[in-house]
Amino acid sequence: MAEQTLRPGDQAPDLEVDRADGTPLALAALWRERPAPLVFLRHYG
Repeated sequence: MAEQTLRPGDQAPDLEVDRADGTPLALAALWRERPAPLVFLRHYG
């Protein structure tokens, strides 16, 4: 799998993530109408 480097201002690739309740969510559904921030939290434990 080739790694792609994104730079500020690049469009993020569409991908699917799991919501807190476990249901899938396509990110394109969020940013179709407006920008959507992505926050990554690291879990220790």
